[in-house]
Amino acid sequence: MIKQRLIGFLVIIALTIIFWPIVFVAPMQEDDVVLRVFEMPPKPDITASSRKAPETNRLNVEQLPQIPLPEVPTEQPIDIAVASSEVSLIAAEIEPLQQSSALERATFDEQGLPISWELQIATFSTESRAQSIAEQLQNKGHKAYVSPVTIDAKGLYRVRIGPNIQKSRLLDIQRDIDAYYGVKSEIIKFGV
Repeated sequence: MIKQRLIGFLVIIALTIIFWPIVFVAPMQEDDVVLRVFEMPPKPDITASSRKAPETNRLNVEQLPQIPLPEVPTEQPIDIAVASSEVSLIAAEIEPLQQSSALERATFDEQGLPISWELQIATFSTESRAQSIAEQLQNKGHKAYVSPVTIDAKGLYRVRIGPNIQKSRLLDIQRDIDAYYGVKSEIIKFGV
């Protein structure tokens, strides 16, 4: 019991020492602090040096290597694809018709990229006609698209299926698509 009273007495003395100056001592008057007013330094005098035109190395166009343009596939007649009423359009099959084509390996070009193939079905003078044929093929599951091309300053549209790494898959459907549309389609390298 005496320990508790002793500890309580020490706590009261400590609190008195801490709070006595806050409660009973008047704060000292401090001098007002005057801040110096800094003036803006004078604007530096900058003299610009004369500019020189950069030296450029002009490249002579004749010194550039000639890049061969890709070969344009043989021309197809324009606007001859008409859907046949006697033959039905085949649906795209996931599995190839020929078992050997499943084992076919990809071939690579000089850059190490696989060579892909596509089936060029027909060439049209109007985009709407080409889109119509492409949509018919897409509805049957083929990866058909329209590729715009300019030949003799004339805008044409080609309908193609692909790309496919296995050329034999395109050979499987080429004969049936030719019969359905009455065209002579071509298998070409992708990107030509």
